[in-house]
Amino acid sequence: MTTRLPSTGAAPFEAPAATCRSDEVVVVHRLFKRLFADAPDIVRGVEVGDTVRAKRVAKHLHGITKLLHVHHRTEDAYFWDTMTDRTPSCGLHVALMRTQHERVSDLLDVVDERIDEWTPDADLASAERLALELEEVNQLLLVHLADEEREAFPILDEILTDAEWDRVHRKAQGHLPPLPLFVLVGFMLESVPPAERDHWFATQMPAPIRVAYRAVGRKQYEHALAGLFPERAQRTRRSTPRPPRGIRPLTPRTA
Repeated sequence: MTTRLPSTGAAPFEAPAATCRSDEVVVVHRLFKRLFADAPDIVRGVEVGDTVRAKRVAKHLHGITKLLHVHHRTEDAYFWDTMTDRTPSCGLHVALMRTQHERVSDLLDVVDERIDEWTPDADLASAERLALELEEVNQLLLVHLADEEREAFPILDEILTDAEWDRVHRKAQGHLPPLPLFVLVGFMLESVPPAERDHWFATQMPAPIRVAYRAVGRKQYEHALAGLFPERAQRTRRSTPRPPRGIRPLTPRTA
């Protein structure tokens, strides 16, 4: 249950009927958890001096840092001022979210610098510096996303209308994705629990995207995974049954 601060005396906000639309954002949070949890191992998996693969990995890493920047900027634009206006007693929660977003943004800027330092030579020292920065982002992100889902999302479900949630999603979808579209779709699918994956794909993806992903997109996703996890991809192709409806899970983690 979300703890609220004492009222400031502001006029009460007449909230709409509560929604569960924040669940849609939780899927995006799962996406970021997976992408940034995998990122340090991806860097450490590049052999010293393999600049070709380093460039491929660098493009992926720059893509996920930009994706997280865009996600947080969208939340900053639509969530926190609204929470402050409609539920003034949640001011400390809003301040926490803003502070965490700023901290994540600063770390992502450092990561982008470390990527550019590592890519030209793919040397061991630069790789380890980059991997450590990515680990720091991942740890902070885990804390932040948990705080946001616990402290902010229940309030947002109470105070935002469906029309306002729709505007948030249109804004988010209006950005040119920093990752190839079908690669991003594949990662998103992996972020949905397996039992819910078919339903999510059918209800959240436009029909043209669904058709194109099944026809060509899944192969693009698999190709991208093979470039990031070549050893895992080989084992997965031998051991993983073909998934239904063209949906293939991310390669499994190794111990």
